[in-house]
Amino acid sequence: MCAPGTVFVPIAEAANLLATTETRVLMMLKKNELAGKQEDDGWHVDRSSLQCCDKPQASDIVKPGCGGGCGGCGGH
Repeated sequence: MCAPGTVFVPIAEAANLLATTETRVLMMLKKNELAGKQEDDGWHVDRSSLQCCDKPQASDIVKPGCGGGCGGCGGH
């Protein structure tokens, strides 16, 4: 991970900058793929860590062998 910065953005903005969902950003924070902090009004992401990570791909979320259509297979 990159060195921590001093500029933090709301999770919604981070998701927009990464072209992904807020849920995915939360997962990336949990896995320490992004740096962030939780404040009274929610999570904020270190803007410099956004520049160090690759945009998430669908394969990062979908289990191997799954088509991702989520037709109720129960695999998620």
